[in-house]
Amino acid sequence: MKPVKVLVVDDELDFIELLRYRLPNPEYIVLSATNGTEALNQVWHHLPDVILMDLMLPELDGLTLCEILRRQPATRQIPIIMISALANDVTRYSAEVAGARGFLAKPLDFDRLEALLADLPVQAGS
Repeated sequence: MKPVKVLVVDDELDFIELLRYRLPNPEYIVLSATNGTEALNQVWHHLPDVILMDLMLPELDGLTLCEILRRQPATRQIPIIMISALANDVTRYSAEVAGARGFLAKPLDFDRLEALLADLPVQAGS
């Protein structure tokens, strides 16, 4: 089975490195982007299997980016898990409406993240 390509989109480099460290290798290949525009470029070049995306990003926020990806046939089915320190009902609802398949609050519960990843309909190496 091929590794799952995970795109981590967050403007905090320490957070990206933490996820890179915590996601088991060789089960996952962790790609990264630090803003919405860079994330779009990564998606088009690598077509990740799943995207872990912060809500508040420079250039394009996470909700807008999620909506853009949901409108494109090539990216419509990529599972997106929104991550944010703003973990209230309105934020969670907004993420769901934008097309996110999951929502996690910062600081992350890594057991919950791994369970969410395991439950997503990810086609490894697609």
